[in-house]
Amino acid sequence: MQNPHNDWQKPSDVTGVILAGGRSTRMGRDKATLEIAGQTLFARTLTMMREVFSRLLIAGDRPDLATDEVPCVPDLYPGSALGGLHGALSAAATPWVFVVPCDLAHPDAGLVRHLLEQRKDCDLVVPRTPQGLEPVFALYHKNCLPLMERMLQRGDYRIYDFYRQVRVRYLDTQGFPAHWRRSLTNLNTPDDVRRLTKEAP
Repeated sequence: MQNPHNDWQKPSDVTGVILAGGRSTRMGRDKATLEIAGQTLFARTLTMMREVFSRLLIAGDRPDLATDEVPCVPDLYPGSALGGLHGALSAAATPWVFVVPCDLAHPDAGLVRHLLEQRKDCDLVVPRTPQGLEPVFALYHKNCLPLMERMLQRGDYRIYDFYRQVRVRYLDTQGFPAHWRRSLTNLNTPDDVRRLTKEAP
């Protein structure tokens, strides 16, 4: 069967961003370098993002992961996912960024493409699942930057706090690929890793 995404045109107005600046305290080690089925979580994410985007950044001070093709951007306000988003949006040469965490074992390009198709006439596209919002697997426009800046300057790191001030498109799961739950499952603890290694790659 022909792949329906063989004719996918990588968007010129979106930079793909891998969030890799977290401290991984619950895991007890760097999640980006954890291996699942012989491949690091970062490598799995990078492979998927290369399918979708021509421009890529790593959000976080990670020269160990960066290359000339995929540079890293240290956070201007370190210590939170909001700081990573702010740094990525500030550095991106495009009006949009799509952010994804580095701790997804099964990141799915189809789900990313679905979100990208919904970005017209809004500032933010975020999945809304029965478990809640997925703010670090989402699209952000540079229109969000001034609000992020003000929040970070006053020490407010709650990523949802500016949502009511921008045009948000909340995407419920009805149109998602069938395996969206697996695609959005991240690894936070050693128990999560042990459970996953029992599954097929």
